[in-house]
Amino acid sequence: TEGAGRTMESFRGRFTNRIDAKGRVSVPAKFRAVTMAQGLNGVICFPPLNPGSFIEGCGPAFSEIVDQMLDRLDPFAPERQSLAAVLIGESAELTFDSDGRVILPETLRNLAGISDEATFVGMGQRFQIWEPKAYDAYYAKALEDAQKYRDLLRSPSAPANPGTGGTR
Repeated sequence: TEGAGRTMESFRGRFTNRIDAKGRVSVPAKFRAVTMAQGLNGVICFPPLNPGSFIEGCGPAFSEIVDQMLDRLDPFAPERQSLAAVLIGESAELTFDSDGRVILPETLRNLAGISDEATFVGMGQRFQIWEPKAYDAYYAKALEDAQKYRDLLRSPSAPANPGTGGTR
C-alpha cells in the first residue's frame, strides 16, 4: 500500500558519525536506503531556509517537491530568484562512495559549524545534518516546544474540530 511505502522511504532517527580529514562522512545506512529506493546513489544537500546552523538533506523525491514549489512562482520574481539561489544554486548532489560515504562540501560544513562529527536527524521527507552539540541544544528547545505544539497533531481519521483554530 502507499502508506507502507511512505514509511519505508522516510528519513527517521538520529545518527552521529565522524568526519575524516578529507571531509568524508558515512551517511546512515537507513538514509542511504531511502535515497537509493528513490533512484539516487547519493544525497542532495543545501543550506537551510529556517534559522539554524545545519545542512538540509534529501533524496530526489523531496528535491522534486522543492522544484514544483519554485515552479509555481513567476520565473522572474525576485522572491523566486532568492529562493532558487539558496535551494538550487547552493545545493550539492553528493554521490556515495563504496563505503556509503559522501564528501560534505566545505561551504556547507562551515555554514553549519561542522568540523569532526556530524549528526544526521531524520525529518520524514528530508533530513538535517548538525554539529552534534548544536543539535543537542536545539533538541532540548524542540522537546519543550513540542509539548506546546502537540495539540496540532490530529489523527488522519479524526473528524475536523472547528473549535481548535485549525481553520484558515
